[in-house]
Order: sequence, then structure tokens, then C-alpha cells
Amino acid sequence: MSDPVQLATARELAAAGSVRDTLLVGQRGGYAVRFKIGAGERTLVTKSGSPRLFTGIDAAARVLGGLGIARYRVDSSGLAEEDLPRRRRPDRAVALKRTHENAAYLEFLQQRAEAGRRDTVRYTDEQVNERMRTLRTGRRA
Repeated sequence: MSDPVQLATARELAAAGSVRDTLLVGQRGGYAVRFKIGAGERTLVTKSGSPRLFTGIDAAARVLGGLGIARYRVDSSGLAEEDLPRRRRPDRAVALKRTHENAAYLEFLQQRAEAGRRDTVRYTDEQVNERMRTLRTGRRA
């Protein structure tokens, strides 16, 4: 097991040029970052001391880029696709469902409008008013 190093310390070590090599190691839950410093090896950890795991290489690359480290090696031999945690986004699921409902309603409205355009029977205002008077008087009777 390598010694732990937090992000702030890793930033200082990288700025000082002490980092000889960087390795992204695939393991259960994501990718851990290991630095070769001098004769030893140090693992990037969280504030609580557990190894900092990245769900993908892109996320790790962003952090390493922030440290000024542009070159690194990747060892994904210990990582299986099902080991990577999936981020659940219930808010996005609700938004996507709402989008589909809105699209279905829009389709319904477009169909109704098209049916109205195809209707060849046209009424004048007088015909409509006469029909309404007939309906009203029929209700009163």
C-alpha cells in the first residue's frame, strides 16, 4: 500500500517537479491516482483518507490537468465495466418524461389542427348564431 496524499499536497509536489510518474489504476468503483515521488509511491486520497476514485478517465484527467500533469499512464486491468458506479439523475428522468409528454400533446394538437383544415364544411356567422339560438331554446323547453 502506498502512502496517502491529499490534493493540495499533490499540487505542491507537482509544482515542485517531484512527481516522476502518474498512474491511473482501475479498481472496483473507478480509477485511483498513484504518484511516483522519489523512491516511493503515493495515492491520491480524499479528506477522510480513503482513496479518491474517479468514475472515468476524463474526470481524472481534469484533476491531473489542474495539477499541471499532462502525461500519465492507465492500468485498467483491475476494472470491469460493471464496477463503475452509475450516477442516477432522477431530475433528468422527470424532465425527459415531461419532454415526451409535451411532444405527445403537441402531436395531438397538430393532428387536431390538420383535421380542422381538412374539414370542408364552412359555416357563416349567421348559421352558427342560428344554431346556438336553437340549442338554447331547446334547453329551456
